[in-house]
Amino acid sequence: MNMSYDSSNLTTPDIKWLGVRPSDLDKFNIPAQCRLAMTDDDVKTGKRLMEEDFIKANPGWVKELEIMTATRVKAEIQALSSFGFQYLSQVYLPLKLQEGGWI
Repeated sequence: MNMSYDSSNLTTPDIKWLGVRPSDLDKFNIPAQCRLAMTDDDVKTGKRLMEEDFIKANPGWVKELEIMTATRVKAEIQALSSFGFQYLSQVYLPLKLQEGGWI
């Protein structure tokens, strides 16, 4: 947001969210020790994002942010390594790509 004056050079209008989403935490049985509690600032950021037009234009993103701010839980892609070193490249990503599991 600090660089909004240069937004025409920084935009990626076709960006897709392929990584771990809030709805994936239970779907992929992400262990509790890999789930991170969101800070108050994280929640504020999530709510602020939901006010952005580019987020509002994608109902899938809104849904995921609503889940995240309601549960106050997040995870990083590294959480998938709890299933093994190659889980990300041999299971998670192929499944997401096969199912069109991006938003």
